[in-house]
Amino acid sequence: MVKTSFPKGVHPPEEKDRTSNIPITDLPLPEKILIPLSQHLGKPAKATKGRGDTVTVGERIGEADGFISAHVHSPVSGKIKKLVQLPLPGGRMGEYMEIEVDKEATEAFSFPEKEFDLENATQETVAQALKEAGIVGMGGATFPANVKFTPPKGKTLDSLIINGAECEPYLTCDHRMMLEHAAEIMAAIRILHKAYAFEQILVGIEENKSDAAQALKEEADKYQDLPIQVITTKVKYPQGAEKMLIQALTGRIVPMGKLPLEVGAVVSNVQTVYAMYEAFYREKPLIERVLTVTGDGIAEPKNIRAPLGTPIAKLYEFCGGMKSEPRKMIAGGPMMGIALPTIDYSVMKGSSGYLLFDRPSVPEEGPCIMCGRCVQACPMNLVPLRIAALAKAEQYADAKEYDATSCVECGACAYGCPAKIRLVAWIRYAKNFINIRGL
Repeated sequence: MVKTSFPKGVHPPEEKDRTSNIPITDLPLPEKILIPLSQHLGKPAKATKGRGDTVTVGERIGEADGFISAHVHSPVSGKIKKLVQLPLPGGRMGEYMEIEVDKEATEAFSFPEKEFDLENATQETVAQALKEAGIVGMGGATFPANVKFTPPKGKTLDSLIINGAECEPYLTCDHRMMLEHAAEIMAAIRILHKAYAFEQILVGIEENKSDAAQALKEEADKYQDLPIQVITTKVKYPQGAEKMLIQALTGRIVPMGKLPLEVGAVVSNVQTVYAMYEAFYREKPLIERVLTVTGDGIAEPKNIRAPLGTPIAKLYEFCGGMKSEPRKMIAGGPMMGIALPTIDYSVMKGSSGYLLFDRPSVPEEGPCIMCGRCVQACPMNLVPLRIAALAKAEQYADAKEYDATSCVECGACAYGCPAKIRLVAWIRYAKNFINIRGL
């Protein structure tokens, strides 16, 4: 297994020891769930059920509303109590569906294993199955999978990249999925290959997860008909960003402002691929996911399989509770995650983890000393200090000229900044303004 990487990037402390050896445990069913209809990139789903309606496990409760959208399904059986507007992580408002859980009916329900007609797998049938199951990218981007696997006319996908890098510090849910579900991941890859006839299938896993790489390699060796290679990459952030991983594994560079399909590649996170397996072999929609709850502010860090819509307070309770009033709570990893002002949120399709910290807050910004560390760290070859300065000066058209919209918001620049300037926050501010004003 070759070791490879991409230029630039940073090396934050990994902090994965708390949970990397802890098997996935199932969360007990909560009394109620609060499931958002916007859990994906693009337009929110449109509610197909209302107050007072009963639902069963796997039933569609939200209809994709447009090309870039995704269906939402109920992870439980129960009764809809209300539809309500509440904040999503990041501050944007969204519609939530509160469901009172019928625990007995939910626990009695199952999705039996079924045979999949491999010989008749086509691009159209695979994309349709992904759409019906409401599958989106579970590494954090939440791009609808059926759209990603439907290349436009004139575009060909020759490379399937399986993302097992999990480069964010603290998070270990993907690591555990690869260890515990390698066979299912490989079975789904086989179906994707049958439909798309990829020239190469590359599985990228950072070398700090060598046991997961070995598990997937042993499964891959069982499929002699697959052009698959498990590749160990160097530990570097943001190795798991799809453009970085493509460059590390293939040497291809995705042009600024373009998608991976421009270089013939499609990238899927390992949890996304496992969700595909469940859709193919069990006709099970995306109604649950594995995530990591960790940090120095939680009593018993764990990797948890939880229904979508689970209140995060239930996750903390399952992990022994908070040690004390946390100084900071983050949805996702510490580099790209979103700080939460309260615990009044719930598990979503893109929820890779929840971190609680009992540490001092980030120091105030200092003046830029023009050291250039942010430029040296940026994997997109941008000039973060300049874009941030233009954002502060409200010169958004100029910020666009410096390719602000190409920023992947990985946080490598801010991590390395000795002045502690919130570079990503300023660049994100500029991007939002550019999008809103149509610049």
